[in-house]
Amino acid sequence: MAQNAAPLRWLVPAYENPCCRAGPAMWSTLIAAAQARPDELAVIFNPHNGPGASPIDPNYVGTNGQGPLRTLLQTQARVVGYVYTADATRDPALVRADIARYYSGAYWRGLALRPDGVFFDNVSPDLANVGYYRGLVAYLRTFDANAVAIGNPGVAGTTNPTNQTTYTAADYGAAFDVMVAREDYDTPFNHGYVAPVWLGAPNAAALGFIAHGATTPMRIRVSMSRAFARGAQWLYVTDDVRAHAQDNPYDVLSTYWSTQVALVGDLLFADHFD
Repeated sequence: MAQNAAPLRWLVPAYENPCCRAGPAMWSTLIAAAQARPDELAVIFNPHNGPGASPIDPNYVGTNGQGPLRTLLQTQARVVGYVYTADATRDPALVRADIARYYSGAYWRGLALRPDGVFFDNVSPDLANVGYYRGLVAYLRTFDANAVAIGNPGVAGTTNPTNQTTYTAADYGAAFDVMVAREDYDTPFNHGYVAPVWLGAPNAAALGFIAHGATTPMRIRVSMSRAFARGAQWLYVTDDVRAHAQDNPYDVLSTYWSTQVALVGDLLFADHFD
């Protein structure tokens, strides 16, 4: 029987500008989903490897106060801003500056807008860096005590090369509200997974998974089924392909978005059937 007992929320990296290429279709589809089924959707917005300059790129929220990001923020879906941490090597002052910008009135051109939290990318699996992330999440909570903090190490395991004893795997698992415990191409995503040792510890994060390169409906279904069986509560699977290291596999919404949204009920039922 699957571990998942909580409702699923899609965690969609919307890493294409709403202005261009696949951006308009991606954003209009996500807005429609947010308006119809807000409790099932979370969107990560990423104007420029983070918030970018202040005020926000006008393609997201224009000088007239209108724009697709404003429309999305006015729904009840979760909308979180992207920041990168470079495996805890990025100066925390710079990360805090990104967080602060997302919560600055000037960033939103004086509009009463704010994200629902932050997606911390490139999270280090080294236990020695738990304090680094605790500090960033605590800083986020100075702007919004209820902000959701999502960490993305992209791997389930932890390391402890210095043999430090200050922080444990349980501390690591409790550093965020949600932890993306696997981000990978769909084939390795589906094989060789070992559950995090912190899973089930007090205050452990909810499990998130992201798979890309699932280029057929069956591969989408297999990745979704594997994620549900592991206890996924936040999930995204896409057929977008990362052919090169510099490619962005989240610059277009999954071709099979409608199909996989429709599959959720059937797969959850099947994976929970005893």
